[in-house]
Amino acid sequence: MKKFILSSVLFCLTSFSINIKAQVVTFEPSFATENDTLTLTFDATKGNGGLSGFTGDVYLYTGLITDKSSDPSDWKYVRPAGNSGWESYPAELKMTPLGNDLWEFAYPSSVREFYGVAGSDTVKEVTLLFRGTNDGTGAPDAVGRGDGGSDIFLELTTGSISTTWLQPGGESRVIGSTETLEFTGIGTSTSPGLNLTVFQNEQQVASVENDTVNYTFGPEAAGNYDLKLLAEDQTGARDSSMFRVVVTDQSTLYESRPAGLDDGITYGSSGTVQLSLFAPGKDEVFVIGDFNDWQLDADFIMKKDSLSPDSVWFWTEINGLTPGQQYRMQYLVDGNIRIADPYSELVLDPFNDRFIPESVFPNLPDYPDGITTDMVGVIFPGKTPYNWTAAEYQRPAQDELVIYELLVRDFLEDHSYSSLIDSLDYLERLGVNAIELMPVNEFDGNISWGYNPAFHLALDKYYGDPDTFKRFVDEAHKRGIAVILDVVLNHATGQNPLYRLYDSGSNPYFNEVARHPFNVFNDMNHEYSGTRYYTKRVIEYWLEEYKVDGFRYDLSKGFTQVNSGDDVGAWGNYDQSRIDIWKDYASHQWSVEPESYLIMEHFGSNTEEKVLADYGLMLWGNMNGPYSQSTMGYSENSNIYGVLSESRNFNDRHLVGLMESHDEQWIMFKNIAFGNSSGNYNVRELGTALGRQKIAGAFFFTLPGPKMIWQFGELGYGYGDAGEQCLNDQSYCPPSAPGRTSPKPIRWDYYNTPDNPERVKLYKTWSALITLRKASPVFSDPVNTTYDLNGLTKSIVLEHTDTDVVIIGNFGVVSTTLNVPFTTTGTWYDYFEGSSTTINDTDIELTLQPGEFKIFSTREFPTPEDGLATSSEEGPSDIPQEFNLSQNYPNPFNPVTTMQYDVARSGKVLLEVYDILGRKVATLVNANRSAGSYTARFDASDLSSGMYVARLVAGGTVQIRKMTLIK
Repeated sequence: MKKFILSSVLFCLTSFSINIKAQVVTFEPSFATENDTLTLTFDATKGNGGLSGFTGDVYLYTGLITDKSSDPSDWKYVRPAGNSGWESYPAELKMTPLGNDLWEFAYPSSVREFYGVAGSDTVKEVTLLFRGTNDGTGAPDAVGRGDGGSDIFLELTTGSISTTWLQPGGESRVIGSTETLEFTGIGTSTSPGLNLTVFQNEQQVASVENDTVNYTFGPEAAGNYDLKLLAEDQTGARDSSMFRVVVTDQSTLYESRPAGLDDGITYGSSGTVQLSLFAPGKDEVFVIGDFNDWQLDADFIMKKDSLSPDSVWFWTEINGLTPGQQYRMQYLVDGNIRIADPYSELVLDPFNDRFIPESVFPNLPDYPDGITTDMVGVIFPGKTPYNWTAAEYQRPAQDELVIYELLVRDFLEDHSYSSLIDSLDYLERLGVNAIELMPVNEFDGNISWGYNPAFHLALDKYYGDPDTFKRFVDEAHKRGIAVILDVVLNHATGQNPLYRLYDSGSNPYFNEVARHPFNVFNDMNHEYSGTRYYTKRVIEYWLEEYKVDGFRYDLSKGFTQVNSGDDVGAWGNYDQSRIDIWKDYASHQWSVEPESYLIMEHFGSNTEEKVLADYGLMLWGNMNGPYSQSTMGYSENSNIYGVLSESRNFNDRHLVGLMESHDEQWIMFKNIAFGNSSGNYNVRELGTALGRQKIAGAFFFTLPGPKMIWQFGELGYGYGDAGEQCLNDQSYCPPSAPGRTSPKPIRWDYYNTPDNPERVKLYKTWSALITLRKASPVFSDPVNTTYDLNGLTKSIVLEHTDTDVVIIGNFGVVSTTLNVPFTTTGTWYDYFEGSSTTINDTDIELTLQPGEFKIFSTREFPTPEDGLATSSEEGPSDIPQEFNLSQNYPNPFNPVTTMQYDVARSGKVLLEVYDILGRKVATLVNANRSAGSYTARFDASDLSSGMYVARLVAGGTVQIRKMTLIK
């Protein structure tokens, strides 16, 4: 019985550019229709090799492509029915092991019956994947797929006559000029008189009146040979199959690359493009694309430069391309691996590009459906370069950075760089001087955080086109705002070309098993010279092509070959090899852009982090926990000192302090969900919770060293009328909360049409704090510092020749009197109140209401908008709404009386007593007071009976109360 060869390539291809050497699946009968009963044999060593050597059970996961399918991913009649394919393992889909990595599945009925196809649907293809499980529960332990991780497709016969080349397998083959190739063609017809004819380059070379024809091909010279198998019957019905043989003269293929040619795509003049691919262990590489109709062509086989078995380059030069025109292309490696160039700047996705709006990426080239499979690269010779205009831009000093981390997807409704440009005014008014974008290089799918990178040099199209991204960088630079990219070079997905070049276990770029915990996808081997070269090219490209200012390196602790397995503690130990890798990358980055930023998400031992920091690298300093504890009003674990580089003993301020990032629970959510309370003061009330964010900012932005905030933190994101917004990876999150990496509500209404004006006041407060930070070197380079940052009352003392600054705050939920550690006597200025105080004694006490803070300086700074530092709306009910002096009690009195006065907002308070002739007889209060209610005691033992007047001066008001002393 004949067997038909099945591969991962769609058999509806209109060209014959794909040379399939790997027989992933064979099936019987040879010309199967939707009414036949099939028997499949799966070779687990072929395709992606995911089940090679697997000893558990293997199950079929399958469906159909019908005339109702919109594309190859639109499976119909999926088995198991109603299942994503990973939850259950029905016995009726279990494969039979044949040994030697072969597995068999025999259909119990015809294709239509097995899948339950509706009467009106026409079946075109059977779709297949194979899932292996060791225990029959949960996600599969391994999955067998086609080449490059693709789905597997079986094309069914639908006409009255069919023919195919049975031997050799696939649709093309490359041979040497002295080789021969045996062909076997078969055909079938529902009518008699079947005739099979073989044509070679349109010349008939064989013909039989039978269902099988044999032909021995022997080339005359190097070049392209097209073998056509034509089937005809007596009714005139016809069918044909094509096969291309490319004959090469091996002696002409070995040639050294031109001196200085880099890997990837190099553009020359007059429509010339040079291509270079580093691929040790590979035999042959063709370039296929729009310029050669996607056919294997002897003129497009790449030259081979082999210095040694582990140093092999393939290269070629393509001439005659039209400048300004885009060309889609791929490499076809060893006949069965189709990849875009690893250094592609733009790639096309067969499944996800169709969901990208024209408004986001205008004129996106179409994917060549029906011609090839897998990701396709785009080259554009003679493209007009972008005209950069921010000529006066100077990169902010790294110890003065205030970074705004954002995810384009969750920041803007249309997720576009165009709208991101429009938001720059908002960010500039806030005062940040750097924007850190979560990954924007090409990642799998469209809806993603971006930590699933496929192509490290290509810009992901879901956010826009390259020129608009360059315009965003240019416009940010015009405002003095740096652009930092979050890059993921610890790992790559299965779509990465360097991963797809090799079978599992033989890839020099990637570890077969990750060397550290928390790895996702495929762990890169940064000890390998090829990986080092690739990483350095990635660094160069973004710095030079897009003029970005630096990088935040995700999972930087994973850049090691020291195997810690699942031991998190061992992974964090001092690792000299990892330090050497990072020093190498840092030195290279700074050789390209000497002042560029290099920020690491490391979280390793402080010993290792100090070495890296002292070398010049910056490291994330995550203080989400202590800041959350402080704003919630709890003293336990509330020490925020760790936000400072001094806490790590770094030589320089290279710790990027953060209260929140994309990885942490929003502080606002914790305030609302778990905040402390006392009496009428409750952190869980929205207005109060927003006020707590203000004091957090006061003890964050004023501290020396680079800082980072997470998007919408300046508006109190984390809780709102749309419902609780919670990173849904904690047991306390409500069921309605979005998943950890799922899209989150985009709340520009908090700013544009605020449900509570306190949100905008929070934005303005943080803006005022950042403005103050920029106004004096005392905040970036103080001469002396004194910190008390533990517990619920905190203080910061910064000293500099420009000004001294004292910051005090009450993170508790009850009013507290604390000492103000003034550094000197003289005039001090209250930043938010715009008032001044003469300090004669540095030992001064001040009562602060819960959530209240004060910033004093010896230099006067412009006063922010009135009322920012206090929250009245939905705040504690015991804070007075206006200034007031109550009548004394008792009245008349002898000789002592008490009077109450209310302070609506912090500031200078003067309370004095005068006699009936206007002479001052007592000063009861002459000091700053926070918002609240107070009492003052007046002792008139030394005064005579009579009428007296109490006079209150506060908040721009004067109030008088008469009182009578009777002795």
